[in-house]
Amino acid sequence: MTPEPLRQADPYTVERLAADVLAAVAAETDQARLIPRLEPLLARFLAAGTLPERYCQPVAGRVATDHQDFTLYRLYRAEGDRFNIMVAIWPPGGGTGVHDHAGNWVVEGVYRNGLHTIRYVREDDGSRAGQARLRQTEALDLKPGDVAHVRHPERAIHDFINRSDQPTVSVHIYGGDITQEALNYFDVAAGTYAAVSHDLQ
Repeated sequence: MTPEPLRQADPYTVERLAADVLAAVAAETDQARLIPRLEPLLARFLAAGTLPERYCQPVAGRVATDHQDFTLYRLYRAEGDRFNIMVAIWPPGGGTGVHDHAGNWVVEGVYRNGLHTIRYVREDDGSRAGQARLRQTEALDLKPGDVAHVRHPERAIHDFINRSDQPTVSVHIYGGDITQEALNYFDVAAGTYAAVSHDLQ
């Protein structure tokens, strides 16, 4: 008797990722409890390798502000912007600048190449508008398949930099919609910050 061939597991596509994220977001709103539920989902998607190649190529004209030195694609938009799944393509040397996410959470992971991230905390009390004293808390080199997160308020301020000579592709699950929000961008050396609006469809 010929043994029955093993069935391949169903591919974990962005549609399946979105459905699982939707279920998690519907069940939990607290960032500290929600993020640990989302990180394994994104890690599974990265490992599956199902991101279409067209979303791995940079496109001119998709940079929204001077702070966004990368191509940004939207893979999925949940009703009411409860979350968005985005792909970022970082050119060699490209980065975000030090910023926060307006109180929203983010789960992020590297799909291709690598990404350097630096985390900061505020040491001032926030009482002086436009001024902020930051202290670096950690620096991570994320490799393909690695997942990290942004959580308000204690892990909110960060920077991303592609320190390699090749483009980096990363996938981000945002609480809210980064393309329509004003985020704070920080000048660490000067001790200042300013709100920057984003507008990318």
